[in-house]
Amino acid sequence: MLLAIAVSFLLALPLGWERKTVSEAVVGLRVLPLVSVSACIFVILGRLVFAGEDSTSQGYVLHGLMAGIGFIGAGAIVKDDEEAHGLATAAAVWATGAIGASVAYGYYVLAVALCAVSLFILEGVPWILRAFGADRSAHARGKGR
Repeated sequence: MLLAIAVSFLLALPLGWERKTVSEAVVGLRVLPLVSVSACIFVILGRLVFAGEDSTSQGYVLHGLMAGIGFIGAGAIVKDDEEAHGLATAAAVWATGAIGASVAYGYYVLAVALCAVSLFILEGVPWILRAFGADRSAHARGKGR
């Protein structure tokens, strides 16, 4: 269990670092690891409490976890007159929750893959768009995060 908690923490750090330092989002190095570790612990608790029962009970735990993490992510979204900001950060919050849950179920490869894909989407895709002159985001115009 402690290994799973440590891995969920470590896998969320790069996403938190990217959100805090590169995008300068409010949600970052503290929140994303907390979301990942908490998701991991909730799933571990669900597995312990509902051990021996059918998977429906654990499904309820995942359902509640996904909904709760969605609310945290929604707090990162800000809409002004022209556009919404913080959507990538909200998605990163959800991704770190999925990382924590994946680790808790023992799907370490899935968690590492999600971390890598998320980093590529947050870092690589904007770079590619800028390289081809196709980035029309608020961040590229200096307005958003």
